[in-house]
Amino acid sequence: MSADEITTFRDGRPEATPYDPGARARLRARLINEATLAPRAHSRARRRIATVGVATAALVAGITVVQNVEFGGRPTADHTAAGESRKPLLLRPVANAEDLANAAALQAATEPATRPRPDQWSYAKSVFADSSNGSGGSLFGPPDKRVTVERWSRVDGKQSAIIDKGRLQIRDLSAMEQGGSPRSDYPYLLSLPDNPSALLAHVYKVVDEENGGRPDDEARAGRAFEIIEVFMRDSALPPKLRAAMYGALAKIPGVRYEAKAADILGRPGVTLYRIEEGYLRSEIMVNPKTYEYMGFRFIAIKDHVSRGTDGDLHTEKGQILGWGGLLKAAIVDEPGQRA
Repeated sequence: MSADEITTFRDGRPEATPYDPGARARLRARLINEATLAPRAHSRARRRIATVGVATAALVAGITVVQNVEFGGRPTADHTAAGESRKPLLLRPVANAEDLANAAALQAATEPATRPRPDQWSYAKSVFADSSNGSGGSLFGPPDKRVTVERWSRVDGKQSAIIDKGRLQIRDLSAMEQGGSPRSDYPYLLSLPDNPSALLAHVYKVVDEENGGRPDDEARAGRAFEIIEVFMRDSALPPKLRAAMYGALAKIPGVRYEAKAADILGRPGVTLYRIEEGYLRSEIMVNPKTYEYMGFRFIAIKDHVSRGTDGDLHTEKGQILGWGGLLKAAIVDEPGQRA
């Protein structure tokens, strides 16, 4: 099911009750898998389509697999995150989410405030977890494989490009493709405020519009966390805007900080996270030296059963529902260029 079909369903069924964050996380992971993995026969898919606004940047861009290799080992130089070579500021150790946001803002202030031309492209290279036991939203086994994808998005929002079977494919984007929720097309991202409070107010407005009114505080906070992560996932963002996103995250109730973490490629980082519904840990991983976004992960911290009319969804403690990382992001002059 595409992001637009979900939106259509939501608009036609405003009385439908939103599903819990675990169901949203499963559907988001399924959408990522269906957008990135090689075509496969679908088993009995238990889709919880009454969730609102689960479109990902991956779906909007039409990401296609460029390689599928065994998971494990240290990344090569090509897997260095964008901005890794920048000289970081010598700041005191980060102790919490607010410190991280402040440090990122200080770092951003040292960088040139340049904006890309409309005819330039945002390039992103990402990796997503897969399992040798299969996947379909949540992984059916350990995340022992990875899928690497590359995409380009024209800064004016008119075109996107992917590598498909070794060939570059460029296509025009329709208004419908850019109209999912949350929006993540590049013109929209560049229009976002770079003040943390103003940005969070904007995100909360998006959440309220998705729900046709203000949801309860917990659901509102959880969805705002999801939306900001989607903003960062597949684009080369201006440093000040990225810092504002960390500042907005720090203001969301329930957001916590962990100083030691590793992303999908084993790169060391720090984590901003929330616990949803008491069992699901939603994580955003950040490079502690450059403050670049590194990736996301959804992992169950306890057993849980999500009950629905289409059957129960069982989640076991330690089960990873979705996992991905941003390997490189840059502004380039043409599709196919990798910075």
